[in-house]
Amino acid sequence: MSIFYKGQEIKNVTLNMLYDLFRSVGSSNTIIQTTTIGDIFEVDLVETKYPLLHIGTETATYDTSSLTYTFQFIVMDLVKKDESNEEEVLSDMLQVIGDVLSVLLNSDFDDDFLDFRQVIQIQQNITCEPFTERFDNEVTGWTAGINIVVEFNASACSGYVA
Repeated sequence: MSIFYKGQEIKNVTLNMLYDLFRSVGSSNTIIQTTTIGDIFEVDLVETKYPLLHIGTETATYDTSSLTYTFQFIVMDLVKKDESNEEEVLSDMLQVIGDVLSVLLNSDFDDDFLDFRQVIQIQQNITCEPFTERFDNEVTGWTAGINIVVEFNASACSGYVA
């Protein structure tokens, strides 16, 4: 199957293309104020504008004809010092991560990809794990491990636009 991105045929979906997709998902969400990618411990969580969507890259696994990326999605928001809103924040952040996952699972969100649903496949069963009082700030939220499978063209031919 050919992959078309921004009107050009490409050989493979790159990690940077997925990062751009994640940034678009984050910026299109009306609740998320900041989207970051990379090592969570390199993000200034004190100065960050919350709620935060963070994506960490875990692994990439090649198969004969596919490449499976594993990401950790983290959504979090500040909790009051007395923790009186902790349950509310936990509930709200579960809704937010559900919204993010819904966009990834159920829409042809990214117009840059022709046949988005066929090019980028997201695993269907995603487990979310709550956390409280994590990191250097009073934040509460959820993490979700997400596997994304893309076609991998292993041909030595370099006739595609990168």
